[in-house]
Amino acid sequence: MRRPQRVSSLSSRCLATARGNEGESWEDYLTKEERPDGSKHFRFVGGLKSGRQAKSRRRVHFVGIGGSGLSNLAKLAMARGWLVTGSDISESDKLESLREGGALVDVGHREDNVLEKEGADCLPDAIVVSSAVSADNVEVRCALRYNIPLYKRGAWLGRVTSGHDLVSVAGTHGKTTTTAMVAEVLGSLCPEAEGGVTAIVGGDVASWEDGGAVVGEGQTFVLEADEYDRTFLGLRSRHAIVTNVELDHLDVYESEEEILQAFEEFLENVSQSGAVVMCGDDLGCRALLERREIGPEGGEEGAGPSVQTYGYGGGNDWRATDVRVEGGGVTSFKVERRGEVILEQCRLPLLGRHNVLNALGAIALAAAVGPGGRSDRECAEEAAQVLASFRGVERRCQVLGRKGSRVVVSDYAHHPTEVQATLEAVSEHYAEADLVVVFEPHTLSRLAYFFKEFAEALQQCPRVFLTKVHEPVKTYISAKVKNAIAEDLEGEIGRDTATYIPGDEDLIAEVARAAQRGGGETVVLVLGAGRSHALAHGILEAL
Repeated sequence: MRRPQRVSSLSSRCLATARGNEGESWEDYLTKEERPDGSKHFRFVGGLKSGRQAKSRRRVHFVGIGGSGLSNLAKLAMARGWLVTGSDISESDKLESLREGGALVDVGHREDNVLEKEGADCLPDAIVVSSAVSADNVEVRCALRYNIPLYKRGAWLGRVTSGHDLVSVAGTHGKTTTTAMVAEVLGSLCPEAEGGVTAIVGGDVASWEDGGAVVGEGQTFVLEADEYDRTFLGLRSRHAIVTNVELDHLDVYESEEEILQAFEEFLENVSQSGAVVMCGDDLGCRALLERREIGPEGGEEGAGPSVQTYGYGGGNDWRATDVRVEGGGVTSFKVERRGEVILEQCRLPLLGRHNVLNALGAIALAAAVGPGGRSDRECAEEAAQVLASFRGVERRCQVLGRKGSRVVVSDYAHHPTEVQATLEAVSEHYAEADLVVVFEPHTLSRLAYFFKEFAEALQQCPRVFLTKVHEPVKTYISAKVKNAIAEDLEGEIGRDTATYIPGDEDLIAEVARAAQRGGGETVVLVLGAGRSHALAHGILEAL
């Protein structure tokens, strides 16, 4: 395969030829630019400037395309007519789904994935890089070599949401489910003439054909705003929800103050004419409210977006009351607006009081936006109808299946607060069942910092199995160190109830045996954000 040579000459005409278009010079593909020091260089320019639209579609290449963040952005790009290519380190169902949708996806990172090849007769207009990809990645270096514009995920999100009425859902916990709820509620509330809602979430929504992406023609864009790597700071939101603010991602934020500052900056990028909805029960959200001195009419002297709070506490603008656990995995609650009951019952087919808060935030946001001039009551009533049939998000208290009296539930919880909330939800719903918990620690930094909190949450469980620590980003920490801290967690929980098993096959077999020992119903709850979902499927098969 002929590869384009890196341009070093300052001549007005480059002698290299484009692959498959012999006789054409690179003049059509390159523009001469001046460096800060006054010297000249050539830069590859794609899209309309290059004139190659007649030869191929615009192309975007995703490095780490199999992750939940980039895979859904790839689906959006395909829906908007881009040629999508990408790569990831291992095969997965997401890669296969992307191929079925028309993407050219490779396993393994190499320069040839970026360069012209069969099906992609041009270099990319842009390369989007996952936060989990290191700077020395061969495809990142290739982009630099050929002057292809590089985007981190946050910058690319800022580009694709530009020009839309962006509704951003941020928070340390619960943002994926809340984003999906908001998208479905606003999709129902917005008039059909507006063309429908576009939405991107960091998981697969059960009722969405494309998993984590919905592509509409309207102005409304609902987005899960990720605080990891400060990705959400590139967004310019019309409206926003903050579900909670708590220290996490210890590889990015060193203190609670740092993460509060990041969320404060995120809120500063919300439109002055927009609305912000925040969970008033959360200590982090209350800290943000206090430091910004904001209230229902916006910031100081009325500047800034309007702000409303939601939660269980009496001081919130929106409250959930009379919460009840019903049969069939349904949770019901009343909705109050500043002391007035405006919804006698909202029935949510999900487990847990944390999901009640997620639903309440979606209702409050819908009312704050008020599509079509509807009243708070009308918005709440229509939102409740939508939420009554909400099918949830994969890996969020997801019941994978049942074998006789054994049930396997998979959940994404990987922070002590999330672990605690999920344990409470499952224990409340399966009150009479025996509980077997499998916990996958997600990143060594998080486990080390929250070691005591993880142990305290898991000490409530009668039987716990611990997996090896999952690291989504390449690190140089030895397996011996990761094994040592997992073994210490086993001891802290108590070796009478906790067992650390680093091998996946051994773990699956032992968990299956433990689940089969009881005589009544047994629930196997698998917690984690890495390979835990695959482990849960393996356990279900082994039962």
